[in-house]
Parts: sequence; structure tokens; C-alpha cells
Amino acid sequence: MEQIFNWIKEQKVLCGFLFLIILCGVFASLYLVEVTAEEAYVCPKTEPTVSEEVTDEIIVDIKGAVKNPGIYRVEKNAIVQDIITLAGGLTADADTSNLNLSKKVTDEMVITVYTHEEVKDLEKQDAIVETGKETTEKEENTPSGLVSINTASLEELMTLPGIGEAKAKSIIQYRENCGKFTKKEDLLNISGIGEKVYAELEAYITI
Repeated sequence: MEQIFNWIKEQKVLCGFLFLIILCGVFASLYLVEVTAEEAYVCPKTEPTVSEEVTDEIIVDIKGAVKNPGIYRVEKNAIVQDIITLAGGLTADADTSNLNLSKKVTDEMVITVYTHEEVKDLEKQDAIVETGKETTEKEENTPSGLVSINTASLEELMTLPGIGEAKAKSIIQYRENCGKFTKKEDLLNISGIGEKVYAELEAYITI
């Protein structure tokens, strides 16, 4: 034992060098584990603003047959009609027969105003869902409808074209760690979902 201690004293520089190599190896292993765990998805970067700190306001997206479609920040007690007014009003061919104009809007709500022709087409396909009607997540994600990437289960996500178990788990991890998808294109932030895969499933999903 005394000989070992004497050897260590004589080889202090060598022992110190070996210790540094071992220490660097440990830190490198921990770094690789952390990087690998984050490769499944990348959360989008957002720039905080003063207006985002206001708790009594919500964000609503209005699309379709309005003069100025887009995203609007409104008070929590606003209704659908208020959002249409903010968007400059309806276009000449707009049809609100399938909308409840007095319905209170919610945060991240998407309002779509269809034209007369679009409403007719939807009626033919029996695909109109009246605003304000209570539906369950199961009803929203049936094979005949669209799959919500914000609420769908693992099994429901796996019914989408190009989405296996690994990608479905990554989608669920993304919304748990990064928050809800704000647009369908956010799927491109997930590893393994590129432009080609997204193009195949885009028509089958909603937020």
C-alpha cells in the first residue's frame, strides 16, 4: 500500500491529467443525454411584450369572408360579432347562418366565416357544425372529422398518415412542454415531421 502512495506522489502530474480526462468524460456524457432528450422537438421562440402581460385580454383568430382577417386581442367578455366588427365587417358574399354571433369568444379561438357557396358545399357534405353546440373530444376526432393536435390521444394521432407511435408521442410531449399548438405549421418544429409528412396530414388535422 505504501508503494502505491509513493507512486502516486511521484506521478502527481500524470494522476492529475487522468483525473481531468475522467471528469471531462462525465460532463460530456451528461451533455449528450440532455441534448438527445431535447431532439424530439424544438419549442418556438417567442418575444414577450408588455401587452402579453395583460391578464384580462385574450387572442382570437378570425378567417374567411371578412374584410381584414387576422389575429385580434380583445377583452374576455367579447362576442363573435365584436370580432367581425374588428375585422372590418363581412364581405358581400359572407354567410353567417352557421355562426352564433352572440357567443362569447375564448382564448386562442378560431372563427371561420364562410361564403354562401362554401356553406352550400358544407351542407351537401353534412359537415357543418353549429357554433355553440357541445361536442366531446371523441366526436371531434372521429375518422369522418378532423383530428385536433391539441387534444387527440396517442391512438388518435397514430391514425394520421405518416404518424407512428414515436411521432405521436413527440406531438404529445411538445404540447405538454411547449404549450398548445397555435397553428398547424408548428408540427414542423417536431423532429421527423418535415414538409413532405406535413403535406400528407395537413388536410386531416386542426388545432
